[in-house]
Amino acid sequence: MPVEFIKQLHQDSLEKAWNALPARAKDPMPKRRQNVLSRIDVALAQLKSGETNPPRGSYQTRNILNGVRVQLKYGQRALTIDGRDHWFVEDAAMFFSKAREAVASGELDGAILEVVEAKDKRKDTPPASKSKPIGPEKFSNLDLAPDAKVSADELRAAKPGKFAQKYEKLLAAGMISEPASPGLGTA
Repeated sequence: MPVEFIKQLHQDSLEKAWNALPARAKDPMPKRRQNVLSRIDVALAQLKSGETNPPRGSYQTRNILNGVRVQLKYGQRALTIDGRDHWFVEDAAMFFSKAREAVASGELDGAILEVVEAKDKRKDTPPASKSKPIGPEKFSNLDLAPDAKVSADELRAAKPGKFAQKYEKLLAAGMISEPASPGLGTA
C-alpha cells in the first residue's frame, strides 16, 4: 500500500519545527527600487531622444533657460530628499545617471519608504468633504435686499423635484386632472 511509506517517513518533530518558524517575508525594497529605476531609465531615454517636456515626466525645460527642473519619482509621486522634491540642474542626463547609481546602491531607500508610507496613510483616511450644506441657523441671519420678494423662511422651504414641478404645470394648464385617490393611479 503506497500510503504506508508516507506514514513511516513523516516526522512530527520536523512538522512542529517547520510551523514554529515564520515564513520568510519577501523584501519589497528591490521592487520599489526597480520602480524608481525604471522611471529614471524612461527619463534618460526621453532626454536622449530630444523630448523637451514629456507629459507627466521627470523633468521640464524652458526655452529661455539652460537649466532643467528634475524630479525623482516613485510611480507618479515625487521623492522628497533633504526637504526638496525637485532640483534645478544644467545637465539632466548626468543628474539621472548619478541618481540611478544612488538608487541602485540603496542610498535613497529612506526617501522611497517615505513615499510608500505616505501613500498608505492616505488610503486609511477618508476623503474630506468638499462642501457642507448651509444650516438653518445661517439662513435666519441672512440679510435680504429690501426689494426681495422671498423671505428667509421661503428660502429654507424645500423645492419640489422636476417631476413634481412638471406635474403642477400640467395640472394648472388643465392638460391632466387630479387623480381621485391619493395614489398615483387608479386601481
